[in-house]
Amino acid sequence: MGIFDFFKKKSKNSTEEKNDELLIKPQTEETKPNTSSSEISIEIISDDQGSHGDNFGGLLGFNYLNSDNGNQFINEMIALAAIQAPILENPIIKINEVSFENSNNVKIRAITKNGNMSNGAVLSAYPYIKTDYILPFETKKIIEWSHVANMEAEIQGGGRDTFGLSFFATDYAINKRKYKSEKKLNIKISAVGLVLDKSDLTEINGTSVSPDFCTYMPNQDIPRPTYFDFIGVLNSYKECKINNENYGYLINVKLINQEEDPDFFTIDLFINKENMRFTDLTIGMKITGALWLQGEIA
Repeated sequence: MGIFDFFKKKSKNSTEEKNDELLIKPQTEETKPNTSSSEISIEIISDDQGSHGDNFGGLLGFNYLNSDNGNQFINEMIALAAIQAPILENPIIKINEVSFENSNNVKIRAITKNGNMSNGAVLSAYPYIKTDYILPFETKKIIEWSHVANMEAEIQGGGRDTFGLSFFATDYAINKRKYKSEKKLNIKISAVGLVLDKSDLTEINGTSVSPDFCTYMPNQDIPRPTYFDFIGVLNSYKECKINNENYGYLINVKLINQEEDPDFFTIDLFINKENMRFTDLTIGMKITGALWLQGEIA
């Protein structure tokens, strides 16, 4: 068993041990979340069902992740991240990160214990996509992950006082107090793609849609609030190297079309080539797929 195995959600039924069991299980009565409310009317839920298996599958490609080479590689990268100088820390917890070969924007973050006695023990790890895109956000609900000592959380609310949005907070272990005490925050939003295809959508229920039509909606296959299906417009792309046998693209995608503000809701998204159903990217093309949203306080 490697480090990564600790970040895949284990089935409560020991007979259901499958290599492809990366999808997160829905809540059951025995895992019904606890609920509280902060002084500024932010609902806080405790939940024990979050994991990063699908997110690492998006980063490396699901087949590669489940191969011997992929499993060894991800464990080595998590271990390497854990010994880097912290980018955020407090007396108890550190957040460390490591980049891949030719991209300072595609990384792995690790949450480790602080202090000389801890030896940098890894508590969790996840893909991290660096971005400069900032979105004004108002928090309505925080879903803390109780199985990692509430050091990770999904944040639900709205962007630009206009559209609903949820993201995994990549800095929650350090900034949880700020998330709980300030409803309005500026958030750097980015994403990891789980699948990507060309979009040939021309109408919805018999009504024609414009060539630059964009939208996103909750994903129906993964029962977590930070996963979305989308149709968007490709603004830019750049190839990224994970290792000698694994490549992807860092792309910028428009998710809401607002003529007055072209950057109203555009995100930087990493997609592994293995998870793409086509090969020829063209700026301005319509694309569709599924993604995992993440964010941090700007």
